[in-house]
Amino acid sequence: MLNSPNQPSQATPPPTDAAVGQQVVRERLVMLAELSRKSPRLVNLARFIDQPLLEVAGNRLRLGAAAGVDKVSTVWYRENLDLNIHMLIKEVKNKTYQPSPTRRVSILKDDKSERHLGLPTTRDKHLQGAVLALLEAIYEPHFYDHSYGFRPNRSAKDALLVLLGWLASHDGAWVLEVDLSKFFDTIDHVLLLEVLAEKIGDQAILDLIEAWLKAGVMDKGVLKPTMTGTPQGGVVSPIAANVFLNKALDQWWIKSYSPALTGEGFLVRYADDFIIAFTDEDECRQAALDVTVRLKQFKLSVNMEKTKTSDLRLPHSTTPDTQENTEVNFLGFNVYWKPCPDTGRKLAARTSDKSIKRFKERITSWLLEKGGDLLPEELTAGIDAKLKGHANYFDVEGNEDRITLVEEMAHALYEFQIHPPYLLPRTRS
Repeated sequence: MLNSPNQPSQATPPPTDAAVGQQVVRERLVMLAELSRKSPRLVNLARFIDQPLLEVAGNRLRLGAAAGVDKVSTVWYRENLDLNIHMLIKEVKNKTYQPSPTRRVSILKDDKSERHLGLPTTRDKHLQGAVLALLEAIYEPHFYDHSYGFRPNRSAKDALLVLLGWLASHDGAWVLEVDLSKFFDTIDHVLLLEVLAEKIGDQAILDLIEAWLKAGVMDKGVLKPTMTGTPQGGVVSPIAANVFLNKALDQWWIKSYSPALTGEGFLVRYADDFIIAFTDEDECRQAALDVTVRLKQFKLSVNMEKTKTSDLRLPHSTTPDTQENTEVNFLGFNVYWKPCPDTGRKLAARTSDKSIKRFKERITSWLLEKGGDLLPEELTAGIDAKLKGHANYFDVEGNEDRITLVEEMAHALYEFQIHPPYLLPRTRS
């Protein structure tokens, strides 16, 4: 029956071109994932880099993201998205695409060393985003459940909670914390490409990844070659790192090492941060050596000064005081046994002192940089946004006191910025 002129239409509006393109891309990626499950090696992948995929990748570019060496903003790039897509398709098809070097930004770490970020141009981020979608479809079916970093619908909090769950179910364990030395900076290009080629049989895709790896970095106006490593800040860097560690660590643990244990073992990994828990002390200490040897085969170095074993078994009244204070550090949290009136002890997690110190330094730096330019209400909004992000990350049961501590600290720093003591009127003595 036709609707009368005074009645709203009940028909579903036709989908927009953007919605049609997104649906096409979703269906293709589902098909690619299924193909990846069935086929040992995939070929003819470059054909997927077309208008629909590049439109989806282009619309995912984050507005306001830092520009690369060409200083082209995401806003301008997206305003000219159709033209940019046309140029990328042409260059990929003709094999004339050449990435720009990344722009280096250095961040000071807790140990006073520098962590380097490599920021690609918006154009390179765009094409990397398209390739990332293909790589996720190909590799997600093959990654293990214990891997959480930079994967869809998985978070650092998920990794922490699964660790807490396993430890609690075993009344704690011996824990091996492994620290990799400059992991992203030291990944060997040849080995990484060999690992990727085990699943990817399309040389065009491998050539794109190699071009990004070897694009170089612009550091204070000087172009420096990149002989090793994958730049933190690059769109495909996290999944490339996951693929590499899936081969170097995860497969070895699942297929070879874990089945040979006498006791039980549990691995949880978030990118290059990982912890292995054991019910047997000797096997935990032996694993520290075995993991080091295994990773060395892939030219990865374990930082022995930061790698340690800890006794995180459930403390008892006869346990020495040293174990009472044992804690394990993972993803910015301290994992420890917390006194509990009902059960005596409860496994818990709290924001680490290092994380609180790091957040304080970021807030202080931001206030010093922006304090003179923004209105008080703008500073308040900025601090509240940062506190919201902090709370979302560290919001786990039992950590409320430390989240409150950080909030009070941030607001005290804000008050100091707005009403510094040296500007307050003097009082008579």
